[in-house]
Amino acid sequence: MKKHLCTLVLAGTLMMAGVAQADFYAGLGIGGSFNGGSVYKNNVKSHYKDSPVFSFSGGYQLPLPLLDIRGEVEYLRTRPHTKDSRTKQLDGLFLNAYGSIPFVPLIDPYVGLGIGRVRFDHKNSFAVQGMIGAEYSLPIAPVVLGTEYRYMKINENTGKVRAQSKYHTNILMLKARYMF
Repeated sequence: MKKHLCTLVLAGTLMMAGVAQADFYAGLGIGGSFNGGSVYKNNVKSHYKDSPVFSFSGGYQLPLPLLDIRGEVEYLRTRPHTKDSRTKQLDGLFLNAYGSIPFVPLIDPYVGLGIGRVRFDHKNSFAVQGMIGAEYSLPIAPVVLGTEYRYMKINENTGKVRAQSKYHTNILMLKARYMF
């Protein structure tokens, strides 16, 4: 009896280990940033224009029986312009966490949160972002394709006083991940 129980427990453990096999991945994203907010220079208010966005990421995915969890490090870059033709530079390094419930056939919807440091207009700032999207795993290759919406908010340091940012953006992206 004990022998059969041990065999059953060992077989179940091996099956679960096969289901919960972790994967490393590298990702790439391209999209558009639909900018909000404004900037003041010499008491003149100027709004940000929309701009392209690029991202590169590397991460680790752990598929569990009812939930897929992944964490990644992401580099994000965009160059919003103001109406007076000044270009602002945004380069950010984020730690992102995602969760998806694979209950829809073929498509995996997900949500995510990210925190990071950005270099915005030659100043280091703290940023947060929330993501929602859907992905499709190609059956013939270890590639995952997806679309994503994210909202990003940056807290800027203005002199000695920490002020709320006037920069926030809505980003729409097409993403691809290669699973190792």
